[in-house]
Amino acid sequence: MSQIPVMKFGGTALQGKFRFGPNEDRLLEELQRSDSVNEIYRTLAQRRNDARARRLSQVARDFVIPLREQGLVPVVVVSAFDWATDKLDHLAAAISSDPSPREYARLLMSGELRANTALAMSLEERGCAARSLTGREAGIVTLGGPVGAAIERVDEQHVAELVASGIVPVVAGFQGYYPDTESGRDEVSILGRGGSNLTAVALADALGQEECIMFTDVDGIYDCDPNVHGDKACKLGEVTAAELLAMEDCPQVIQREALAYACERGVSIWIRSAFEPEKSGSLIICR
Repeated sequence: MSQIPVMKFGGTALQGKFRFGPNEDRLLEELQRSDSVNEIYRTLAQRRNDARARRLSQVARDFVIPLREQGLVPVVVVSAFDWATDKLDHLAAAISSDPSPREYARLLMSGELRANTALAMSLEERGCAARSLTGREAGIVTLGGPVGAAIERVDEQHVAELVASGIVPVVAGFQGYYPDTESGRDEVSILGRGGSNLTAVALADALGQEECIMFTDVDGIYDCDPNVHGDKACKLGEVTAAELLAMEDCPQVIQREALAYACERGVSIWIRSAFEPEKSGSLIICR
C-alpha cells in the first residue's frame, strides 16, 4: 500500500504549552480587576479557547499541511485537550458513585470528539480538506463492553476512501464500537487511558503502514530521566520495545497496550516533539 503517514497528537500537544496564551502575567492583572466570579470564569474560558485555536492552527501549519504539499494525505488521531478527560471523569463521579458504563463511556469520549472536530475545522480554515471521524466512523471495532475495551479489528475502508480522495481523516482516539448482543445495536466503547495511542497503532496496521508517529511534549526517549539527571541523560535514536520495557525507569511515553499491539502487528512507533518539529525524535522498533 502507498505511504499514508499516521500521526497522533496528545492532549498537551493540542493544547499548547500555555493554556491561556503566552501573556499569562497580563491575564492575571486583568482577572484582578474583575468584579465577579462569572466574569473571571468567562475571561478564562475565552482565553483558553483563543489559545487552543492558535495552537490548532500551528499543528495544521507545521505538521499536516507540509505533508499535503508533498502529495501525502496523513491520517491524524487526536486525544482530548489537556485535562479534559480528568474533568469529565470528575463530572461523572460528582453525579453518581456508580454510573452506567454505557453513559460513562459516552461522557468521556466527548473530549476527543471536541478536539478532533476543532482540528478538522482548523485544517479547513487553512484550505486543507479534512473530515472529523468518531471511532465508529473510523471502523474501530472492539471487544469487552463499553469501558476498558480492546480492539478486535479495524474496518479501514472509509478512512482509506477519504485518503484516496485527498481528504485528511481526523480521528477521535480512545474510542470505538461493538455490536451489543442484547439490544442488537452497535454501542460505543472507550479503550482506557492512553487509548489514543492504541487507535493510532491499529489504524497504521490496518492501512498497511510499518510506522506511526506520536507527537508529544517530549522530544524522544532518553536512557534516564532528563528531569532528574540533566545533561547526563542521552536521547536514544532507536530502542526496541523489549529494551524500553526493561528500563529501570520505563518512560511513560506510550500506552503499554498500544506497545503490545504494535509488537504483535509489527508497527514501529516514532516518539517526536509536538513543539520542536525539526527534531528527529526516537524510534521504538516493534518488529
